[in-house]
Amino acid sequence: MQGNNYVQGQAPPGWVRRLDPRTKLLLLAAGFVMVLLPESPQVVALATLVVLVHVTLAHTWRALRPIRWLLVILALFSVTVWSFAAGGPTPLFWRVSRESLAFGVANFLKLGTMMLAGLTLLATTPVEELFQGLVKFRLPYPGAFAFALALRWVPEVFATAMRVKEAQAARGLSWERGGPLERLRRYLPLLVPIFLLTLRRSQSMAWALEARGFRVSPRRTFLPELRLSARDGLALAVAALLLAGFIALHVLHWDRIPGLQV
Repeated sequence: MQGNNYVQGQAPPGWVRRLDPRTKLLLLAAGFVMVLLPESPQVVALATLVVLVHVTLAHTWRALRPIRWLLVILALFSVTVWSFAAGGPTPLFWRVSRESLAFGVANFLKLGTMMLAGLTLLATTPVEELFQGLVKFRLPYPGAFAFALALRWVPEVFATAMRVKEAQAARGLSWERGGPLERLRRYLPLLVPIFLLTLRRSQSMAWALEARGFRVSPRRTFLPELRLSARDGLALAVAALLLAGFIALHVLHWDRIPGLQV
């Protein structure tokens, strides 16, 4: 199973790239907890800053550039929806209060930060290493394999869609003519061949796994051996200290938005 990254672009070698995949998974879990615990946007912003430092050390800004417009859409959606869904005693305009606006900003920071953290993990960790790390965490081998295969399947499905689109264009189908709704309607017929080709690839993969005795032996071996190093211990120690700080802020209720009504 070849290593593929979910995000286009390969991160250059660095100390984050050389971390053990188990360490990266624990760092991701710690980052999620640090982001999800607080309610105040100021404290969430601190967790976001921690993740951004990690992204910088991992040299994945170039790989994450394609999702910048998705983050803009996510910001508009989160701030708009949560600003009207929540309430507070300090009105700003119409049904929006200062507390609800802060809550909307905090929710955008949470979602955007978790997205960046997850994509950074995928951009710096080959699929086979991530798969082996999940197995080392006692995740059942078939489940870990299915997860790794799903990650690897994303670029395969995208490549299939591009091949079908190019084949239709070679047959004279114009994708740029007409308004947005008309162009969107032209993409609907692509779903059938993409779906059928994906099913065919999935069936071929299942036959190949069965032919190789995928579930014959419960014990599995790996060519590369995972070993924790001093840099893994240092990264986990820093993450533990930061996580303890955010937990303390949460226990002391210093990360709340006073007067927020959800």
